[in-house]
Amino acid sequence: MENQQLLILGVGLVFLLAITVWPQWRARRQREKQRSELRVGDEVMTVGGIVGRIAQLDTEQDRASIEIAPGVEMTIAVAAISRTLASAEDS
Repeated sequence: MENQQLLILGVGLVFLLAITVWPQWRARRQREKQRSELRVGDEVMTVGGIVGRIAQLDTEQDRASIEIAPGVEMTIAVAAISRTLASAEDS
């Protein structure tokens, strides 16, 4: 009887791990993939809702300059880019 309870506890812990941690791992891998695919010219949106095109990308310092209006650039952390709206290849 005691072994059966330990088995049920173990299965429950594996299930809990599956529904809580694995989706976070998947989302993290997706964010890392998105950041590695960023290119100059991509249209992006920041976590603050600012939309612009990547003018410069410095992966070594984790910084990007985005042009938010003609002649207006701002420097942001690459981690602040929430999504790519259009890639440079689409333009």
